[in-house]
Amino acid sequence: MAAVRALRFHGPGDLRLEEVPRPEAGPGDVLVQVEVALTDGTDLKTFRRGHPLLLDRLPSPFGHEFCGVDVATGRRVVAANSAPCGACGPCRRGQETLCEDRPLLNGAYAEFLRVPERIARTNLLPVPDRLAPEVAAMVEPLACCLHGVERSNAGPGQTVAIVGTGPIGLMLCACVADAGARPVAVGGRPERQALPLLFGGATGPGDGADVVIEAAGTAESWSRALELVRPGGTVVFFGGRERGTELAVDSYRLHYEELTLRGSFHHTPRHVRTALAFLASAAYPWERLVTHDVPLEGVAALFADPPRDLLKAAVRP
Repeated sequence: MAAVRALRFHGPGDLRLEEVPRPEAGPGDVLVQVEVALTDGTDLKTFRRGHPLLLDRLPSPFGHEFCGVDVATGRRVVAANSAPCGACGPCRRGQETLCEDRPLLNGAYAEFLRVPERIARTNLLPVPDRLAPEVAAMVEPLACCLHGVERSNAGPGQTVAIVGTGPIGLMLCACVADAGARPVAVGGRPERQALPLLFGGATGPGDGADVVIEAAGTAESWSRALELVRPGGTVVFFGGRERGTELAVDSYRLHYEELTLRGSFHHTPRHVRTALAFLASAAYPWERLVTHDVPLEGVAALFADPPRDLLKAAVRP
């Protein structure tokens, strides 16, 4: 059997480029030759500490944002990293992000990737003509952002503070603006202060916002989100934290100011399709989110010591 190169996660801080058997497509599966994969904050956090949901065994394939070519048809495709079953209790209630039987796809940092039948049937999409592969590969995180903004119920006339100015924070700016609300990016490094303007947002303190979306996944950003929201407002916790971490909430504010606190995780097939159309619309300069270009050999070093100006890196096998 032919061998191909793939990055495999052996544990926190231990990412190895190895030769593995070339994947084979079973009935309904799609074999994709990876054209480009993208780094993201989830993969960086996983590199540092593992992940409670995405990796169920070690060593594990790694990476989940990609664009490539369907080996059987020659067409360029993207796929989300999961697909709901449609039959469990949460799916029947319309809560597909909480599906109890959801395969998760990892392994985009490789030359070839097998997309399982359910994901291929539900969440594998042809890439529109003239859409750059590194932009098309953003479909999964953008779908998550669309779900997060939907969870916030943000709409026209509202101010939405977004805590964080990384790729997710910038995508959230675009999604909030598309919903008719006013996004304000809070915090972030000085060199990123101009970026929200490119994605429909502004920068500012965010105090008294109608809605606050936390997009950094740190203890400080979760607490800051609670400080910013106005009485009667909504906080959406988008950036995940480690299992077992706790959040201190002022019970006076929660009760007497009638705050609404929500989590937001993952995406649905509807959001995946909307995300691809949003990317293809060229409404925003999505390509500006890709700041670096590395081969498979460079990913481990990039995660171990991320450049200060890194947003997303295009990984080309």
